Amino acid sequence: MPVRRSLALATILALGAVAGQAARHPAAAATTTSLSQRYDITATLDVGSGRLEAVEVVTLTNRSTRTIDHVNLSVVPRALGYLEMGDTVSVDGRQIAADWTTTINLRVPLDGLDGGESAEIGLEFALNVGTSPDAFSARLSREAGVLSFGQWFPIVSTEHEVYGLGDPQISFTADTIRLELTTTAPLGRDAVACPGLVSAPEGTGTSWVCEVEDVRDFSFVVNPAFVLTTRSVGEISLRVYTQTVDGRVTADLATTALIGLSEAFGPYPWPDLVLAEVGAGGGFSMEYPRAIHLTRGKVTDTYVVYHEVAHQWFYAQLGNDQQREPWLDEGFADFSARYLMGIGENQCSGRPVDSQVFAWEAGPTSGGDWSSCDGYFETVFYKGTEFLNGLRAAMGDEAFFAAMREWVAANQHGMTTARRLLRHLDASTDADLEPIYRAYLADLDATLRKPPATLIKVVAGP
Repeated sequence: MPVRRSLALATILALGAVAGQAARHPAAAATTTSLSQRYDITATLDVGSGRLEAVEVVTLTNRSTRTIDHVNLSVVPRALGYLEMGDTVSVDGRQIAADWTTTINLRVPLDGLDGGESAEIGLEFALNVGTSPDAFSARLSREAGVLSFGQWFPIVSTEHEVYGLGDPQISFTADTIRLELTTTAPLGRDAVACPGLVSAPEGTGTSWVCEVEDVRDFSFVVNPAFVLTTRSVGEISLRVYTQTVDGRVTADLATTALIGLSEAFGPYPWPDLVLAEVGAGGGFSMEYPRAIHLTRGKVTDTYVVYHEVAHQWFYAQLGNDQQREPWLDEGFADFSARYLMGIGENQCSGRPVDSQVFAWEAGPTSGGDWSSCDGYFETVFYKGTEFLNGLRAAMGDEAFFAAMREWVAANQHGMTTARRLLRHLDASTDADLEPIYRAYLADLDATLRKPPATLIKVVAGP
């Protein structure tokens, strides 16, 4: 494909490549996120009280070349005050004491796990789920008789703190996540909305099994009043669970999004997609791999459904650090929704698109400037769309979408950074993208050429 760069940008990109080479050969580290992961969770749920009791087994294999002495697990329910869990966990059957190093980070010691070796971590915990603040109302919450379970179980992550704006955790693709759920009272078959449904009662019962592969998280929603609407979109099974609206409207929107976004960015890779209405009337809808939680005011909202389906590409397939570079998923999701709707951006932000979530003051689980001109939505979502439309116009639709399909396919189920993506787009076109990069990004040199120490810290490679 044709390539033309300005000399200045070519120099920056070349230096970025050198930094990347250095990052692949760092000194030995105490931990890594280069791990194959399997999660097996057995849980009992009392729908009336919102209490879930669970036993979780995490099987990890060290895929790096380092010997590691601990792993970090993100446990978001602790920040919401819903968690009952001791500090003792088991590693390969041996009881050990773990440490809470942040509000949500549980550091689990390992006994020198070499590259290629595996360990099995066992945990027991309970959740007493209540009504959550707006930022979490479609994640982990109980409202109007509906229980939504998002970011609800301990999962491998980086060591970080919870933040009430943006997405509260960073996760990495697991080989398999399996939930065996028992309810304390019989419910109808369609009361549990989960992706990867393996088994459910014929009519009413107490047992559901869900198992998903190649996902970086897993969620489910429980509502005894759910009505199920189904569709087939090619080979994809679409399941829509609603209570207050006609699920056919939501299914129509999700179908349009799946078809349009598959054409734009490459095929949807999983066998099903679940959309479920949660109990919250306000707050924000939320995406998970193969699953979407929609607040009651947004179940049939065209933009919201398109936006959340777009997250099945940007975050679910193509992961990123959503605290440090939130535009890589939210900007693309907003751009995708507007692209499908045929509408442009409308933003008034004076902030750079690549602002971290920490640019906006927020509490641990609530707060933050979401909607002012210089707020999170205007900057990361809407100005992010303006930025991407600028690149699309410069490159032309054919080159832009071809480059994005290539990028998603090459990095599917992995992680990406702005530095790597922008280098890829620049190499995919004759157009000079540097003026657009400089107009929208805080510091192009810093974005494209990070020092090796920073790369090692943020991208824990093999």
